[in-house]
Amino acid sequence: MKTIHSMLMSGALALSLAGCGEDAPPPPPPPVAKPAQAEAPKPKPAETTATASTYVYNYNPVGKRDPFRSPIEDMVRESPTAGSSGPPCNEALCQWDIDQLKLVAVVTGDANPMAMVEDPMGRGHVVRRNTRMGRQGGKVTQILRDEVVVTETITTPERVVYNPVKLGLKQEVKMDPAYNLMTGKNWEQ
Repeated sequence: MKTIHSMLMSGALALSLAGCGEDAPPPPPPPVAKPAQAEAPKPKPAETTATASTYVYNYNPVGKRDPFRSPIEDMVRESPTAGSSGPPCNEALCQWDIDQLKLVAVVTGDANPMAMVEDPMGRGHVVRRNTRMGRQGGKVTQILRDEVVVTETITTPERVVYNPVKLGLKQEVKMDPAYNLMTGKNWEQ
């Protein structure tokens, strides 16, 4: 089997080398004799020269879109922004989202109830009705016994949406496991 294979390979090699022989280049074609100054070109009359157009085109882009601006930028510019109805909020509580704020205390029973809200830095802020808070520019609309309602206004081209967000007062029910309520003494071993 190996001998047949080697014979076929050597035969294919011999045929391919035989086809690669160098042939003599073909003889160049005989040069064509040029007729000596057959005819001189005649000058054309001056009547056929083209005249420049006197009409100047002015482009007016009014009412047309800019072909070099991305249409995605136009869609982003037209999208509704939350809280765009009022002026920008410059109060201290407007730099955090409402869900980052924590309701710590509520004082009611008065004509003007108050609440204390703690920011993520641990600082306390006193809020009353119509105090602005949150990045969306929400206003405190209600101060109840155990919660504060902040209403965010979102304006879209079609309608105005009011989103009430409730901050609840979380009662911390931490009991010291070493304290015994029955005896009023700490747990002893």
